[in-house]
Amino acid sequence: MFKTTRVVGAMGAATLLITAAACGGGADSSTGGAGPNGIEQADISVGALPLADYSTLWWAEENGFFEDEGLNVSIEAVQGGPVGAQMVASGELDFTTSTTFNTVSATDNGMPIETAALVSGSADNSIAMYVNPDSDIQGIDDLDGKTIGINNTNNTGDVTFNALADSLGADVTPTFIEVPFTEMLTGVQSGAIDVGYSPEPFLSAAWAAGMRQIIDLTDGPNNEIATSNIVSSKSFLDNNPNTASAFARALYAANEDILANEQAWRDWIPSIAKMDEGTAQDIPMPVFFTEMDETALQHIADLMIEQDIISEDYDASEFAWTADE
Repeated sequence: MFKTTRVVGAMGAATLLITAAACGGGADSSTGGAGPNGIEQADISVGALPLADYSTLWWAEENGFFEDEGLNVSIEAVQGGPVGAQMVASGELDFTTSTTFNTVSATDNGMPIETAALVSGSADNSIAMYVNPDSDIQGIDDLDGKTIGINNTNNTGDVTFNALADSLGADVTPTFIEVPFTEMLTGVQSGAIDVGYSPEPFLSAAWAAGMRQIIDLTDGPNNEIATSNIVSSKSFLDNNPNTASAFARALYAANEDILANEQAWRDWIPSIAKMDEGTAQDIPMPVFFTEMDETALQHIADLMIEQDIISEDYDASEFAWTADE
């Protein structure tokens, strides 16, 4: 079974960024000596959020894909991609889940991390914006000056919105307000924000509450966009290439297995992503990647370049680590 051992908040991560950097590596993660497949260390720690987009991790653990590679993986809960990225950069974690948008922004700002594996992308209508059913907002052209809740700025919500608006020629400038996904629906219902943004399973909860969709953020330039990845520090990847290769192979093998067993995945996912069985049968299934795709990562970077979020010469291939065959 998978192991979730602790939750680390932003304050804890900030402290760990200092203390763990002095130690130079992830705590209690090295076994010493080469293991099966020449791996440098068998015990690795991975920070993760229990969402369908990252379900590959638990599927790989429960179905023996990590074990087949000689890995003993500890999955540890983190409070979001930015916190996890800090912990990876400091050496407190070996790997962590992230969004591709957060990874591109962090690496552009000099954080020494790389994408170790590309996990999943957004299926059709799996990320969307919604309003109260009696709202006078009907579509994207009505959003100029309106407030839109997003979980983080310069991330999936606002970047995909701006990309879609640009592709449609919509000249609108909303105000983005950071709201946790767990509070997004109540924010719309109370009128604190005009528009909510959510991925699954929060989106299904919004539909169940009677919210009305106004934008499918997977349209246009965002179709099957690569949104979810796993990162590691450049130092860990350089020092443990065989371990990282084995980890990536296990993830991609797990994704191939998920794609071949969709119904089994839908029956199983409520145990990980905290959704009911009915929602699990109906949600759009993430687009699971079975190999590194630098073109998909560069597409994310290009969207952010166009929005003046990152440097115009950003090259995603410099921050995409490819496992040895």
